[in-house]
This record gives sequence, C-alpha cells and structure tokens, in this order.
Amino acid sequence: MSKFDFKSQKPFAVSDILDALQSGSTERVAEIYRDVHPGDIERAFERLDEDDRVSILEELPDDVLAEWSDYLTPAELTAFLHRVAKPKQKETLDSLSDDELVDFLQEVDDINERDEYIQLLEDEKRIVSEELLQYPDESAGGRMTTMMASVNESVTVKEALDQLKALSEEAEMLSRIYVINNDDQLVGRIRLRDLAFAKWETPISEVMSYDQISISAHSDQEEAAQMISRYDLLALPVVDEDKRLLGVITYDDAMEIIEEESTEDIERQSGIGGERGDLAYLQTPVLAHFRRRFVWVVVLAFLALLSGLVLMKYEDIMKNFYILALYLPMVVAAGGNTGAQSATMVIRAMALGELGPAQFVKVIWKELRVGAILGTLLGIIVALQINFLLPASATAGVGIYETAMVVGFALTAQIFTSTLIGAALPLLARMAKLDPAVVASPAITTLVDVSGSVIYFTLARIIFS
Repeated sequence: MSKFDFKSQKPFAVSDILDALQSGSTERVAEIYRDVHPGDIERAFERLDEDDRVSILEELPDDVLAEWSDYLTPAELTAFLHRVAKPKQKETLDSLSDDELVDFLQEVDDINERDEYIQLLEDEKRIVSEELLQYPDESAGGRMTTMMASVNESVTVKEALDQLKALSEEAEMLSRIYVINNDDQLVGRIRLRDLAFAKWETPISEVMSYDQISISAHSDQEEAAQMISRYDLLALPVVDEDKRLLGVITYDDAMEIIEEESTEDIERQSGIGGERGDLAYLQTPVLAHFRRRFVWVVVLAFLALLSGLVLMKYEDIMKNFYILALYLPMVVAAGGNTGAQSATMVIRAMALGELGPAQFVKVIWKELRVGAILGTLLGIIVALQINFLLPASATAGVGIYETAMVVGFALTAQIFTSTLIGAALPLLARMAKLDPAVVASPAITTLVDVSGSVIYFTLARIIFS
C-alpha cells in the first residue's frame, strides 16, 4: 500500500499525464507530482515503450520516485535499476514497501542479481525481505506485508496507544490492530476507535474482539483474497503453523490477486500458456505473445483432425444425404457453446470456493437436467423449422420428417452430452491436481466436435436406413 498523501489529488486524463512526463519540464513534472495520484501515473506508463519509461524515471526527483515506486511494475523497476548507479538503486529499493519489494525480488530471475539487490538494503529491511522470500510466490506469505500494528493482550488502553504512536509511520493501516499474546500468537483484534473512546486504565482484554480469522502463510493467495471478500475485511492476518502472527494481506493486495487469477483463468481457457508477466499488452514483445499462443494453436490444429477422420468414416452418408451438411455446423457449434457455458459456470464456482470434487455428483445431476431442457427445446425448434420451412426438394429423396428427426435428436443428444462434458472435465481436472481452466478449454473443443459428428451421422445411418 502506498505512502502517498491523497488529499490534493484529482483525476487526470492519461494524455495530459503523458504530455507532462514527456515534456522534459521540471515544473510540469512537479505539477504532476502534486496533483496526480500514482495510480494514474501507472496507467500512463502502460502506454509508453521501455526507453521512454526509463528515461522519465531517471529524470524524476528522488522524493517523487520514492512516492511512485510502489506503483511501478517489476519490469519497469528492473529496467530502471539496470541504468542507474548503486546509490540510486539502494534509494529506490529502500523506498518500496516490504510486500512490493518482495514482489519485485521474486520477479528477478537471476539469483546473483537478486542477491546484489538484497545486499543494498538496510539491515532491517534485508532481514524482512529474506524471511518473506522463503514463501512461494503465490502463497499468502509471499504476498503479505509485515508493516502492521499489533499490541499485547496484557497492556492497558493507554499503553497500547503509546505503542501505536511509535508504529504510526511504519504500519500500513491503523484501523485494524491485532492483539497477540506473549508468544506472538494471534488472539484477536481491536479497532482504533475502540481505543480512542475507552478509559486509559482499561485492559485491552476488555475491549478487544476475539475474532481470530486468519490464514496460513503457506496457503494459496487466491484463498486469501476469497477470505477477504467473504468476511468483508480490510486486512487478513497471516500466521504460521503455531498461530504466530507474521503479517497481513491488505484489501488492495487482494484486488490485485483477484485480477491476476482472473486474467490467468481467462487466458488459459483461451489456450494461452506460459507466464503473463507484469507488462501491459502493448509493452509485451511480439515474440512473447507468439510463444504463449503457439503451442495450443498447434495442438488444437492437430486435434481437429479427429473431426476430419469422423467425416471420412461417414463419407457415404454425406454423399447420399447431402442435406446433412447444412445442419452439421449447427449441431457441432451448439455442443461447443453449451459445453463452454457449462465449463465456465463450474470453473467460476470452483474459483469462488463454492464447489469442489466432493460435489461432483450434485454438479453432474444439475447440469444434466439443464442440458436435457436446453437440448430438447432447441431440438424441437429446429425440427419444426425443417418440417415447415425446408423445401421437400432440398432433402434429395429423404423425407422431411426423417430429416427433422435426425437433426432434432442429434441436437438434443449433442447438447445433453456437451453439457455433461463441460461440467465433468473441470471437476475431474481438479481431482487430478490439474488446472481446470487449462484442461477444460482445449479438451471440450475437441470432444464436442468429435462427439457431435459421431452422434449426428450415427443417427442419420439408423433413421435413413
């Protein structure tokens, strides 16, 4: 969370910010510093190429850079640090809050370079960073900040307020104060307003809340974000296996986590692999986009051959009853759409913690009923369309009624099975410890294409024979 004073800031158009930053005018940069929130600066930076961003950062006054540092991406910080001397590197790294600093260090792939940055830090900050780096990148411990306020349960209100005065410059927020025992274990929390309106001699234990909602440092960051949303928290305490308070994850970090996880799921559902990184779309090199998309494009292209093999197997049906070619794309597409809908609903529910593998049977039963209703309704509509609107000459010797039966039943069966596949695959992937979003998208596309063709032509062979 930023140290920035928000009082005088107002929204600025990105174009105005870019003009000021690129003007080279010290006065205009100073004006931006006074009037523009760093979050808007971050939006403007996303529109610039790397050289322009680094050049602007190099020209910023030290106090401005210190205020903006938490809003710069690891990629921007890395490019900047590569072009400045050690004293400037040290000043920039020390200006970062501990959670943002650890996020940056986690993104530094070169171990030697990371160690060099760590050695530049002040002793206290270096110790905290080394402790936080022990946790995985996407764990609660890897995203927490230690800049929090805590008091011992044995003190009085006055003693607690005296302790908080000493922490006022370091803690990210004082609206939530955590109460610990002599073993540093979390026992509850107290609000600053409770302290403000209580008598000074009152023991903390009489005015505190014994709410001990917390998360293990080794839990996934997505679970932490869900807990902050579920319990309507400003911050979530992070504890070790002995319930000792280690840090907190703040609500702004939770919003970042949700954005990251949602983006990751959307990209994986679209067959985009690899690490996204922290660069904006326009800043990401073309080759990086290519590498992330190429594998799945090739895999799906070859998997699509299965549909071609099915068509070859039923070539005689296609030749004799060419009217079937008119409705084949609709049957296949309907299955793909309903399967994708079903998978999206299940993946979203799992991401929000609403379901898991234990609810497999309930999910399948619900989606089977939905698929049966959708399939039956669409099958009837298309069958009626064929019966009343399709010219008899279009069926080439096959009765209108038989054609309507083939297409109607095929649509019903295809939607029914596709809904089942779409619901089952994400759950089965989770059971197998795989990412549901990665498995579901390409697998559903291929399976419903093949299943739709097989169902369609098998029914045609049975009904037309």
